[in-house]
Amino acid sequence: MNNHSDQILNSHETVTFDENERQINRAGQLKKMVPALTLIAFLSLVLYPILVSRESSFTLAIDRLEQRDEKAKLIKPSYVDVDQNNNPVNISAESAYREEHETTNYFFTNLVAQMSLPTGDAIEILSKSGSLNTDTQIMELNGEITITSENGFLLKSTEAKFLIGEKIAQGQNGVTGVAPFGRFSAENFNANVEDEVITLDGNVKISFDPNKPLNIFSNADAIEVEGNST
Repeated sequence: MNNHSDQILNSHETVTFDENERQINRAGQLKKMVPALTLIAFLSLVLYPILVSRESSFTLAIDRLEQRDEKAKLIKPSYVDVDQNNNPVNISAESAYREEHETTNYFFTNLVAQMSLPTGDAIEILSKSGSLNTDTQIMELNGEITITSENGFLLKSTEAKFLIGEKIAQGQNGVTGVAPFGRFSAENFNANVEDEVITLDGNVKISFDPNKPLNIFSNADAIEVEGNST
């Protein structure tokens, strides 16, 4: 007698309706999970190189760099301090750099310096180029230079040294300007903006303002002129 068909029937386990429904639900859940797992794997492959490169793209501590360019430019730097009389000093520029890391001498382009006199009057200095020593508070200015103050002074030159603490401007490459008494020009100048004293030397020319007569008796020390004048 051939019992082959019965053996085949007996080898299969009976599956209940609830078990069958659970298997169908698991299959449905797997179908939903596969796209999500695929997306996660894809994002991991794409983002991992980017994250790794960003992590190693910069160094937080500049002093830890083995090699660095000491002449690297500072874009739109600013210097904020006070002078010897505790008056505020604010200096900004288009760019700046220094020759060596240890030095306090910065080289600027398109410098703008703003500071105050003890009287409260403001001073503004514009210069195409120049340097600032933050230790001595001395500026060496070049190019187109303009120095103005609220107490009535305007100086223009192409070369000047400005002592921030003393508010003194010095130059030997020509100057033109306006003072409370009128207009002037000379080859060399020394202007104490705080004390309102100007010393001119070399081819000196002064035009007095008739609306602001100069009292030479009460202000004998207000102007010092040397050399030829007209």
